[in-house]
Formats: sequence, structure tokens, C-alpha cells
Amino acid sequence: METDLEAVIRDRNIVLSPADIKSYIQMMLKGLAFCHKKWVLHRDMKPNNLLIGAEGQLKLGDFGLARIFGSPERNFTHQVFARWYRAPELLFGTKQYGSAVDVWAAGCIFAELLLRRPFLQFLSHNSKHRFESSTGL
Repeated sequence: METDLEAVIRDRNIVLSPADIKSYIQMMLKGLAFCHKKWVLHRDMKPNNLLIGAEGQLKLGDFGLARIFGSPERNFTHQVFARWYRAPELLFGTKQYGSAVDVWAAGCIFAELLLRRPFLQFLSHNSKHRFESSTGL
């Protein structure tokens, strides 16, 4: 692979047109749909795990935290994903979750492509407290 999506986002010399962003999002979601159809959670969706080839094709990378899902009694750790891409249920410590956590991260990556910076960059070690106080939950 030539580069990753994080390098593309950070390089201000690269102009991302709406068509480019749409294409990257479509390729990412198609890759996730394939994984989820095979009952695989990626669990580490972030721009530097999205690889960009010389022809512009995007591929999911780094399946080191990936797990098979679908069994109701299957428990996972909630401390996966880079903090900025964690779904709310993970911030609240749930140990049973499904493909929605990958889709949430994909939405955060979409926002990052638009903003050229992490969407939820404010999240830190006291994320749960900050999330609760900002939402009233």
C-alpha cells in the first residue's frame, strides 16, 4: 500500500473533493459490510488502519483486535478502538456489542475527512464523565 487515510487527512497539500470523500466512505463501508456479513468485528477502525493504494483504492487494515461476534453470551472488552472513535456504549463500559461500534467509528472517520481533524478529539481518560455531563445522561 502507498499510504493510509490518516496521512491523506493530515496532508493539507492534498485537496479532498466531495467526490473523493464519498469514494473513501463507500469503500470503507463496503469493507465493513463484508466483515460484518462474515460476523467479524474490526474493533480498531481509525484512519491509519485504512490503507490507500496507488490507484486510490481503500482497504481495511490491522485486524489485530478483530473478533467474531453474534453469540449472545460473548463478552468483549470495552477498551478497544482509539478513544476518538469509540461508540458511546463502549465509553459506558458495555462488554456485549455488535457491528454498530464499527459503524460509529466509520461515522467519526467521515466527520474527520470533512473537518481534517478528529471529530471527537476532546475525549480523554475521563471520557465517560465528560460525555455524561455534556449530554445530561
